[in-house]
Amino acid sequence: MILDEIIRKKKISIEARKRETSLESMYGKALELLKEDSKLKNLSFKEALSGKNLSVIGEFKKASPSKGIIVEDFNLKKVASYYEELQVDACSVLTEEDFFLGSNENLLEVKKLINKPILRKDFIVDFYQIYESKVLGANAILLICSVLKDDLEKFYCEAKKFNLDVLVEVHNEEELELALKCDCEIIGINNRNLHSFETSFDATKNLLNKIPQNKIVISESGMKSVEDLEIIKGLGVNGVLIGEMFMRNIDNESFIRRFKEFKVTS
Repeated sequence: MILDEIIRKKKISIEARKRETSLESMYGKALELLKEDSKLKNLSFKEALSGKNLSVIGEFKKASPSKGIIVEDFNLKKVASYYEELQVDACSVLTEEDFFLGSNENLLEVKKLINKPILRKDFIVDFYQIYESKVLGANAILLICSVLKDDLEKFYCEAKKFNLDVLVEVHNEEELELALKCDCEIIGINNRNLHSFETSFDATKNLLNKIPQNKIVISESGMKSVEDLEIIKGLGVNGVLIGEMFMRNIDNESFIRRFKEFKVTS
């Protein structure tokens, strides 16, 4: 399965990075940055998603395992400018190297280009990545229930120790139970099955009414048009995470105009 191969390669790359910067060193750097948080006015990923309107997370996404290369000329500055024009509420930066063609360097560069809270989107399987996320300047990280399973709570708690917001991703009721058990604040419902990579809004429809009202709920994946956004909005989620649809329409003036009209009324 693709997910298994992603995780296998991810573990190999983490071990390679540990040889460059040890776990102890990365932990120490993250701890120093945590001490500085009280002196800084950090952007809050959670607060960016807590408004009355539908919040939008725009993703910097060059490729995916299911679609291959989405953007040939992947220009971070151009994407940042595009997201500023669309007035997204937060950004997601993929840092997975082998299947999504992301990088840690992309996150560092995006931090310089846009003044929005940033979610580091990767397959987190080691505490090392939590400390690394803090050092990279991420405001939040993604934790995937289907990847971490019973380890979810300890990863969630470790991330919160370092003042990182956490988007906990679920796809079915069993995973949702795990997310609620660790009392997470932000739940992402992935409309894409990470094993088959098929998408369906049924995931959001079926899980939404099982989530307490005090949680922030983000619908992820499968949205291909503004009409799809209107459907998702009608379900009552707090926000959406959009990658491919934005990437494929970066030069589409008609789409940009239509989306901006939707954003104003949402």
